[in-house]
Amino acid sequence: MNKVIITADSTIDFSPELVEKFDVKVIPLHILYDNEDYLDGVDITSADLLKKYEESGKLPTTSAVSVGEYLEFFGDITKDGDAVVHLSLSSDLSSSHQNACTAAEAYEDVHVVDTKQLTNGMGILAVKACDMRDKGYSAKEIASVISEMSPKIRTSFILEKLDFLAKGGRCSSVTAFGANILGIKLSIAMKDGKLGVSKKYRGKTDKCQMQYVSDVLEKIDELDKSICFIAKTADFSENTLENIKKEVKKVGKFENIYVCTAGCTITAHCGKNVMGVIVIQN
Repeated sequence: MNKVIITADSTIDFSPELVEKFDVKVIPLHILYDNEDYLDGVDITSADLLKKYEESGKLPTTSAVSVGEYLEFFGDITKDGDAVVHLSLSSDLSSSHQNACTAAEAYEDVHVVDTKQLTNGMGILAVKACDMRDKGYSAKEIASVISEMSPKIRTSFILEKLDFLAKGGRCSSVTAFGANILGIKLSIAMKDGKLGVSKKYRGKTDKCQMQYVSDVLEKIDELDKSICFIAKTADFSENTLENIKKEVKKVGKFENIYVCTAGCTITAHCGKNVMGVIVIQN
């Protein structure tokens, strides 16, 4: 019997353990640094990116997966007749989705879902897709349900500083300087496929982070208790992470809490000492 294979762009930010656990195949985006082209999560990690930034003060740019790369990727998976449900990075953030759609036209049973998400927002959808796969749903059925599920995902982060946003041209250097001086920490969230400011906090970083967690879990009765992701940058404090995990467990009582390190894409956008709690509404 032919199988359904769940695939995703590398911006899903799954650890190797989660890739194996859920049997998801991942295709890497490109990270461009000093005229060198790296494959996200293959040739370069977010820890490498932060180290390069400390040494050079330069940020990388990211590049989409090409149509040709998707054609080869889907071709290898479907050669034995298997079907594919591919979860792409939000089409508002990258041309990867359109490239995947173009490549999918060459195959009979490859279904591309615009997740309208990034990082572990894509991850929750992948876990849900894998559950449907394991229950015997078809690729077409999975893609349809996951597309409808996407607006229920709540993906957000809290930033310590705005330096990376300013260097990337996503806010002015004056705004970043003022926010850093005043101790303002921004929470950014995905809405309609795009990242935008959702809330402002002021004070010490660790206290702002804990308040952010409380805000995310404020309407806990409206959330799906089966799953929660905690995303954090490679440099994030282990002590603070443990405190956050305890709070999420205590308040959320989620059946499964997965902790992932944010990949190069979110790190390049948001910078150091960033974390987020990603959930899905009922």
